Amino acid sequence: MPLKEWISSKQGKERRYLTRFSIGATLFFAGSGAMLFADNRISPSLTQEVVTLVGLAIATSGAIMSLAAYIMLTLLRLFSDTRND
Repeated sequence: MPLKEWISSKQGKERRYLTRFSIGATLFFAGSGAMLFADNRISPSLTQEVVTLVGLAIATSGAIMSLAAYIMLTLLRLFSDTRND
């Protein structure tokens, strides 16, 4: 079981993944805020499209980062319970 061994090697680094989750969530909400700002405060123009695109890129990268960290935290939690038996 190479996956189980890889996960076991990551035990004790939960704080790192929690930090990544928090940073990803912050990026997601910042990108979402930029898109809302562009939609409500900038008149339809190329500037509005660029701000929206940058916001979308930031929100997407934040969502992926948060999702990966959350999955890793879940796997660490699942395998830590079986490791103590």
